[in-house]
Amino acid sequence: MSGVKLTDIVEKMNLKNLTPEVDITEREVLVPDVNRPALQLAGFFDHFDLNRVQIIGNVECAYLETLTRERKDEIYEKLLAHKVPCIVFSNDLQPESEFIETAEKNDIPVLGTCKKTSSFMGELIRWLNVKLAPCISIHGVLVDVYGVGVLIMGESGIGKSEAALELIKEMCVLAHADDELSVLLDVLRVGFRGFAAAAGQKRQHHDNGQNPCNALFHILFFLSELASG
Repeated sequence: MSGVKLTDIVEKMNLKNLTPEVDITEREVLVPDVNRPALQLAGFFDHFDLNRVQIIGNVECAYLETLTRERKDEIYEKLLAHKVPCIVFSNDLQPESEFIETAEKNDIPVLGTCKKTSSFMGELIRWLNVKLAPCISIHGVLVDVYGVGVLIMGESGIGKSEAALELIKEMCVLAHADDELSVLLDVLRVGFRGFAAAAGQKRQHHDNGQNPCNALFHILFFLSELASG
């Protein structure tokens, strides 16, 4: 599975690299979810998802301040022994030198941001969801019909580009043909196969030459016949 490079996250989110000795050029984030490791800092690692970016904020740092030096070192070792993509300190918080040393020893990047924890989490999750969204490739031509995107799909060579060009030529007519425009949008809902009968009826109804949108219905009928044939 392809992920998002950690270097891209650092650049996009304007993060500071607090462990420059750790190489991040080949690191990737594979999931859009993040985690605040409060339970892990308390020693509970069941169901810990180590694929997530770990974010430490004011609450986690306040808890760490209540621990003894020995307990802190123990928790640092346990947390950083897990190969998480990175750990980010929000609110411009500065981790202890012992935390940095343990992170470098375990080859875990530690980053920092001046943004508040909730704001940073929301921004990062939204951006990662976009970058990690599944993508598909289709044969199609997308045209803008008065602010509505209309996607003409079909196999290569079926005549999608020609249909789009004809639609562009008829745009001035479509401005006065709301009923025909709604029929055009029905193509997106039911597909060309389901549209064939309706397009044929419309074509017969308007072939008396009195309606200026004949060209549009000829295009739709042509495409529907190709799709159903």
